Order: sequence, then structure tokens, then C-alpha cells
Amino acid sequence: MRDVHPLPGADHVVDGVRVHVVRHGTGSGLPVVLLHGLPTSSYLWRDVQRDLEHTHRTYAPDVIGLGRSERPADGRYDLASQAELMLALLDELSLERVALVGHDLGGALAVHLTALAPARVAALVLVDAALHADTWPVAAVSGLVARGLGELQTTLLRAVPGAGRSYLARQLGRGLAGGPMDDTVLGHYARPLLTADGARGLLSFVRAFDPPAAEAALRLVAAEPPPTLVLWGDEDVWHGPAYGRRLAADIPGAVLVPVPDAGHLLPEERPERVSEELAGFLAEAVARTG
Repeated sequence: MRDVHPLPGADHVVDGVRVHVVRHGTGSGLPVVLLHGLPTSSYLWRDVQRDLEHTHRTYAPDVIGLGRSERPADGRYDLASQAELMLALLDELSLERVALVGHDLGGALAVHLTALAPARVAALVLVDAALHADTWPVAAVSGLVARGLGELQTTLLRAVPGAGRSYLARQLGRGLAGGPMDDTVLGHYARPLLTADGARGLLSFVRAFDPPAAEAALRLVAAEPPPTLVLWGDEDVWHGPAYGRRLAADIPGAVLVPVPDAGHLLPEERPERVSEELAGFLAEAVARTG
């Protein structure tokens, strides 16, 4: 059984914002930046990072508003602004060209960053990602999007003993084809969210997602895409396999790999398959593009 403790990370102050990044691996292959979505954190990628440690250096930041990164009072939560911040983070980490891997809304962030700085992105991997207006909001976050209702919901989840953890257990469990989620793993995701500061960051991140802007970024990327892989859990309850096919079809040359017996939280549920597909795809992409 895998060690459930997270890999060590470090804070980097970028454009005045503190970003927590988990760095791992010593491989000489293309550096890989792993972007998580809702309601997870860089912890989502822990086993993928371990699997790739001998072939690639991997970097998993906590996006602003989630995990252990800062939750600033100003409006830095929209994905266009986060993409600018991530570009500055690449400079801070001395990463000239990378493979970008994004899960869920992290996939939309990866597309924003690719549209912003295409020369920096050697390969793009989208894992159960949401990029079209008609995919958002999913039922699990619809209450959080509404002003007032979201604040009431998160306050009640913190106030009633066990309610917040039980709610997250249900939602995260639905993201696994083989649910429920292991209780220790659940704790790593739940703890940052079940505080007043964590709830504020979550609401800010959820409400800042702009689907039309994500679609516009996708069109820019699709006009001249990098080598692209679309990985999809066949039992994703939020964005089913038909949407995975649609997304892959929107990006010329994209390779679609459906993963059977896997849900939305593919890196959590099938990290070995994600790692295997990533390693093979990146080797081919580097050989093709040089």
C-alpha cells in the first residue's frame, strides 16, 4: 500500500503571492507541471510524482485559493490571472519549457497558460477537464456559486460537527468509480477546506471560473496546439466520456485515452495508469518535436 503522507513542498513568493509547490524527481526528461482542480490540492498528484521520479522532474503547485497556497484578499483567483502567476512561477523555478498536465479546472488553467505562453509548453495533457460553458457549474458546486447561499452552506458545514467532512466524503467518493475514499486521504483534502480561510478561498476560486474565457483560450490553443493528450475516466459522473471525446475533437491531433473502471478523480484512483500514459506520451512528443 502506498504511503499516504504527502511529499514535502516549499513556498515561493511570486508577484507578491505565496505559492506552495511540491517538487519531486531527478529525471532528465521534460519537466512536468501538474495542476489540480476542485476540491483537491497538489496532494492529488503524489503517486504520479513518485512514479515519474526517475524519468522526470515534477512540480505540483497548489492553485491560489486551495491547498497550502495563499488566499489573497484581491481578485487573483480567475484562471487568466492564475495563468500569469504560474508563468511567473515557471520563471522562478527556471523552467523554460514544460509539459503541462491539468485535472478538472486545473485543465482549464493549463489551457489558459498554454494560450498565454505557447512557446513555453512542449506538451499538454488534459485529465477529466472542464472547458466549455455548458459543463459548468456541476451539481456539486452549484450551491457554492450563488452569493449568500455559498457562505451559508460553508458556514453550516463548519459549524455542525462532522458535517463538512461527511459532505466532502460524499462528493469526493462520487469522483471515484470504486469509492468511498480512504479516510486518511479524505483528511488531507478536507482539512484545508474546513476553516473560515479555506472556505473563503474555495468560494473565491469557484466563483472566479469564467467558462467563456476558458473556451476562448481553448480556441487559441486549438489554432496551433502542442502535442496534446486527453485522459478520461470512463465512469466520470461529472463529465462523462462523451465530453472527453468532444474535448479531444476540438484540439487538432489530440490523442484520446479513455480509462475503464475509473471516475473523475483519475490521478487519485489510477495513478499508475496516469503515470504510464504520461511517460509514453511525453517520450513520443519529445521525439516528434525535438
